[in-house]
Parts: sequence; structure tokens; C-alpha cells
Amino acid sequence: MINGTIDNIGSGDMSKIYCKCGNIVSLDKDMVKIKKHLKKRVECPWCRNFRISMEIDTINNIFDGILEDTGEVCFF
Repeated sequence: MINGTIDNIGSGDMSKIYCKCGNIVSLDKDMVKIKKHLKKRVECPWCRNFRISMEIDTINNIFDGILEDTGEVCFF
């Protein structure tokens, strides 16, 4: 029996993280290491997708003239 996930990533290549939302998820160990090296937040897929969605909505609102562009790079 092969020990791995559906996309053939072995369980030894995965790292468990505790997300700010309370979820404990398995993520690619190399991706987690790179994010930590860059001092970026490591998030579960749900939180990452939610954050990206909010950033896209904010950019669209600035483009549509609903919000004023403050020149800040960081959204949250």
C-alpha cells in the first residue's frame, strides 16, 4: 500500500498547521517553509481564498470609484 495523498504527495512531505480560524490542516512542507522564511502568514485554504476575495473586491471598488485609493499596499 502506498502512503500518500490523492495527488501522490507523501504524508512525510506535508506539514500540519494551526490556522487563525481554528482549523488544523496539512499543507506542503516546502510551501510552509518558504512562507515562514518570507515572514508571511501561513493560512488554511479557506482563509487564503477569503483573504484573496476581499483583496479583489477592494481593488474592484477602488477601480469603480466606490472607495478612494489611499496608496497603501497592504489591504488587511
